[in-house]
Formats: sequence, structure tokens, C-alpha cells
Amino acid sequence: MKKFLVIIVLTFLFSTNAFSKIGKGNLNINDQTLNYLIEYLRNEFSTSFIISKNGNKGYYGLCHSGKCMGGDGATSTLLKRCKKETGDKCSIFAQTKNKKKVIRWNKIDYTFPEGDFYYVESYTPDSNGEGIKKNITDDQIKSVLSQFGFITFNKVVASIDVNNNKSNKPTNNIGGEHFCIWTGTGEYTDLIWFALNSHYNKISKQFGSKNPDCRKKAIYIVYKEKNNKLFKKLMWKFKNRSNPDNDNQSRLSKNLYKKVQNEIVKNTEDFEQEIIELNKSIEVKITPKKEEKLTKQKQIEIDQIKEMFDIGALTRDEYDAAIKRALN
Repeated sequence: MKKFLVIIVLTFLFSTNAFSKIGKGNLNINDQTLNYLIEYLRNEFSTSFIISKNGNKGYYGLCHSGKCMGGDGATSTLLKRCKKETGDKCSIFAQTKNKKKVIRWNKIDYTFPEGDFYYVESYTPDSNGEGIKKNITDDQIKSVLSQFGFITFNKVVASIDVNNNKSNKPTNNIGGEHFCIWTGTGEYTDLIWFALNSHYNKISKQFGSKNPDCRKKAIYIVYKEKNNKLFKKLMWKFKNRSNPDNDNQSRLSKNLYKKVQNEIVKNTEDFEQEIIELNKSIEVKITPKKEEKLTKQKQIEIDQIKEMFDIGALTRDEYDAAIKRALN
């Protein structure tokens, strides 16, 4: 009985201590901290937002897996850092609870509608700005903060729609982490490629692609939300790939490809039409150049680029850019 009472007392003390870190009282957030707070709200991997009592300094940590314990981004670490750097009392202003950003100050517990994202355990992707719904504007965020007296903002804006019922989302437009699988074309159909969307987007942008999306050329799309077991198998393959990190795609084994074929419905979203248009584009762009008496070296380079495109190693944007470079 005594042990039971001790556990209750200790539990109460710990919970009271944790709750005491939540800020209370008047708070005026300056412009710099406001911008940082908006950045925190939009980052899907951010954890707690810590703020100094005078509202002049803010801090937040990141957790890409959603299961982090300790480290530089831990709430306790951020509180200590804030106090050390500002010399002011620091408290929790907002926290992420079940993927939703919640303003905790003064027990407000205002909850922003969550964005469309999933935590990732295997690596650290960049934020896609999905911490809250993307259609929420900065002015709408400021309006909410003004409503609770944290800033002064007199502009009239539409209120935030807090109805966040995911069941209303169309099933054919699922977001979040996913793998794209496709094959080469023509005589290279035996080559199978796969890519993790976030890694594909990051690397493609580094090579100049403006709006990369591996789903545009995917024969199969494996979403973590709908096909978690198969997604994990592909993730294991992705983590153990042999090609360099700066490749946006990797080769997939035929055995794993068969599993994908057996479990996933084929993607038919304009894929065949896109391939036809790409082939037509290739013919139109290369034929006129032959009439301009290309040098032998340029012709060889163009043929190599076309071959890379045929096997699926280049997207249309990458192909166009490579042809342009070869002709200049």
C-alpha cells in the first residue's frame, strides 16, 4: 500500500512539473519571434515551441520519427538553452500533439488543423510545410494570435476552418510518404526503378527540376498509409541501396517488383498518354537538329541522353535540360 501511494505521489509530482512548464500570463510576441513561430507551425517535424517571457526569443526542436527522446530538440533542452541565452524565464508556448500544433499558453489549447504528412524513421527529409493545412495563410495565423492577445493585428481575414475530417478526402489523391515504381521503355522494359518521393524530389530539385513528382511516370505507387507492410519492405531496400545518395532513383529486384504487382493496382493516371507525348517530343526536338549537321560528338552525346531517357533514368525535365546543354 505504501509503495502504491509513493507511485501516485511521484506521478503527481512529475505531471505537475511538466504542466508548470506551460507558459501563462501576458505575452507580447515581437516580429522576429512571430516569423519563427509561423515557421514552427508549418514544419511537420517540429516538436515544442519555447519562448522567453518577454516574447523576444523563440526556439523549437525537430523529430522526424515522431518518437524522439532527449537530444538537442527535446523540450527540457530547449528550455535550458532559452534561459541560458536570454537570461529570461522561458516556457512552452505550443506543442505538437498527435501531429497537430496546439497553442498551450494560458491553457488556451487552440488546435490548428493538421497538414498531410507522415513521420519518417529511416532518414531526415526536408519539411514540405505540412505542419498545418497548407491553405492556412500567414494572416490567418496572425489573426488567431491577435485574438488571444499575443500580437496586434487589425486586418480582417477569413477564419480558419477547423473541420479536419480526413474521411472527406478523395481516396485517389493520397499524400504522405510513398514509393514510385516504373520500368524502362522499348527494349529496356526489363529494367525496374523505384524512388522514395521525398528523396526523389530533393535530388531532382538539385538538378534543376522545378516541380518533380515521381508519380507522373510511376506504373505503381505504394503509399505508406494504404500499404504499410509493402512500404516497409521497399524502405528496407531503399536504406540498403548500393547507388550514391545523389541518385534520385534505384534499381528494384524482380522478386520485389512481383510483390508490388500482386498487391498494388496499376497507376493509370495519364501514364500511357504521357509516354506517347514524351516520345513525340523527342522526335520533334531531335529531327530538326539533324538538319543542322550536328557534329559527330554532339550526335553521340544526344544518342546517349536518349538512351538514358528510354531506360527511365531521366525525367522529361532532365531530358530537355540535357539536350539543351548538348546542343549549345
